[in-house]
Amino acid sequence: TNKKRIEVGKLPATSIWLWGQGGAPSLQSYQDRFGLSGAVISAVDLVNGIGRAAGLDVIPVEGATGYVDTNYEGKVEAALESLETRDFVYLHIEAPDEAAHEGDTALKIRAIEDFDNRVVRPCMGFARDCGDVRVVIGPDHITSIDTRTHAGGPVPFALFGPGIESNGLSCYSEDEAAKAGVLYAAGHELVPSMITQETIAFQAIS
Repeated sequence: TNKKRIEVGKLPATSIWLWGQGGAPSLQSYQDRFGLSGAVISAVDLVNGIGRAAGLDVIPVEGATGYVDTNYEGKVEAALESLETRDFVYLHIEAPDEAAHEGDTALKIRAIEDFDNRVVRPCMGFARDCGDVRVVIGPDHITSIDTRTHAGGPVPFALFGPGIESNGLSCYSEDEAAKAGVLYAAGHELVPSMITQETIAFQAIS
């Protein structure tokens, strides 16, 4: 390959970047672990792959792009329809993360506002109407506008539903979450606690 590149006046390759290699992880399914059927809805192959490895059905949505032009309403509709026949749905929205990777503050604000209005609002309305549905809302990691990349550290989350008592905080933000004094040092324990604990006090916002 390099000989051909040099012959036509191109620079030779000097390194190889292996990306995406590996095998499927061995995960306990939601059915085996919690006795729950479930689905995942995402435009990101990685998320869908993890969901499939955990025994969740992957629900495709036309127009789901993983960006600010994604089909929010279609993803919400698919999630709520999935709950008619399944116990659990993981609905993933990528737009705020992508806007942060671009370092575009205005675009990230738009993505968050769209998520709040076009995803959180209808899902919360559904949960309130049903009365027996729990909802957890939160990012999987920090993506900094300044560095345009992922960072470690705690992220805010909100829980709503039966058995979850409000902690009285009035909005959703990193600063407000810090006031709650609630921290899951191992983030992967959040969803299992929502599923298995009958009562969860002080971890929700009103």
